[in-house]
Amino acid sequence: MNYFIGTAGSGKSTLTGLFKDYITKRDSEISAITLNLDPGVKTMPYVPDIDIRDFIVLEEVMTEYELGPNGAMILASDLMVNFLDDLKYEIDEYNPDWVFVDTAGQLELFAFRETGPLIASSLGFGSIQKAVSFLFDSNLARRPNGFISTLLLAASVQFRFRNISQINVLSKVDLLSEDQIEMIVNWSQDFQALEDSTNERESGLIRELSMLISEVFIQLGSTSELIPCSIKEEQGLDLLFAYYQRIFASDKSSFY
Repeated sequence: MNYFIGTAGSGKSTLTGLFKDYITKRDSEISAITLNLDPGVKTMPYVPDIDIRDFIVLEEVMTEYELGPNGAMILASDLMVNFLDDLKYEIDEYNPDWVFVDTAGQLELFAFRETGPLIASSLGFGSIQKAVSFLFDSNLARRPNGFISTLLLAASVQFRFRNISQINVLSKVDLLSEDQIEMIVNWSQDFQALEDSTNERESGLIRELSMLISEVFIQLGSTSELIPCSIKEEQGLDLLFAYYQRIFASDKSSFY
C-alpha cells in the first residue's frame, strides 16, 4: 500500500491514477486499485475505486457543524477514522495486489494531524508492507531555498510516518531542463553541493536561513535518493516501480 503525499498541486492525484494504469498495463496479472482520501476534492483526473466522499460529504459537514470550507476540511479529515472499517471492507472486496492512496491536497491535513498516521497504520495489518511517496514539486524545488523548504517538509513527513518506508519523488520534471534535473537530484545526495548553490544563488536573510538549514542536513547525512518523474511523459515510472519492488521484497505478491 502506497500513500502519495505532497503539497497542493504537486501532482499526487495524477500520479495515483497514472501509476495504477502503468502497473496493470505492465502486468495484466497484477490487480491494482486507487483509494481517494481527500473529502474535499471536486474534480479528479481519474475515477477512484474507493472514495472517502462516499462516506463524508464536505457540504454536509459544513451545514451540520456550521463551519466554513477550511474548518470543514479539518473536521472531515478527522472524521475519516470513523469509516476505517468501511474502507477496509471495500479494499478486501477488491482483494488487490496493489493499493495506491491519494491523500488531501493540503498535506498538513493528512500528515500533521493525528488521523493520518492512525489511518496509515490501520489500513493494512500484520506483515503488509507500506510506503509513503513524497512529491517534490519541480516548481518549488528548482531554487535552493524552495528545495530546502520542501526537504524540510519531506523530513517532517518521514518523522511522522517513521515506521513506513519513504520514497522522495521529483514530480513534473518535464518542466525542467536535463541540467536542472541533474542539479536538483545532486542536491538531494550531496548537501555540500546544496550549500554551495545556496551561497551562490541566494542573498540576505533567505541565504542565511538556507545556509543554516543546509548545515543541519549536512550533519544528519544524506536522505533517500530523489527520483525524477514526469506524469506527462511517463518518465521515471520504471525506476519508481523498482523502488516499490525493493521495499516490498519481503512480500512481493502484494501491497495489501
